[in-house]
Amino acid sequence: MKKSTWYIIGTTTLLFLIMGTKKAFAKITANQNLRTCDLHGCGSFGASRGNRKHNGIDIITVPGEKIMSPISGTVTRYPYPYGNDLSYTGIEIVNSEYKIKMFYLKPIAPIGSTVFAGKIIGVSQNIAAKYSTAMTNHVHLEVYKKQGTNWILIDPTNLF
Repeated sequence: MKKSTWYIIGTTTLLFLIMGTKKAFAKITANQNLRTCDLHGCGSFGASRGNRKHNGIDIITVPGEKIMSPISGTVTRYPYPYGNDLSYTGIEIVNSEYKIKMFYLKPIAPIGSTVFAGKIIGVSQNIAAKYSTAMTNHVHLEVYKKQGTNWILIDPTNLF
């Protein structure tokens, strides 16, 4: 091969190693283990929920565990996973590229505040108190990517 071909291959490989291995999101827990399946279902994106699909991923937590923001952005609201049970809360964070919703955590970052990836935004709640110990404690995470003026739900599994 020509010297210029080797230069192109080497440069491309170097760029991939530098840029291609950077993940888009910070971990939300130190261990970042995904909930597999238990008696209440599976925690993977797209898992069956009867007549619908699971819109996010579930990351295993211990009640009271510190939860970090996966992205830098603005806290826009505190959504509730259950309209009839306001004891379980969540947080929504938005930036120019992503919107994330996390449930089963008690937020400590105020609405309107700027948060940074990897910094504490809340503590996990005890979801097993609602569903029994047959459900693994976890924080639920949904990710939406901006496309034009719309937010499109995406699989966040490989963003960490």
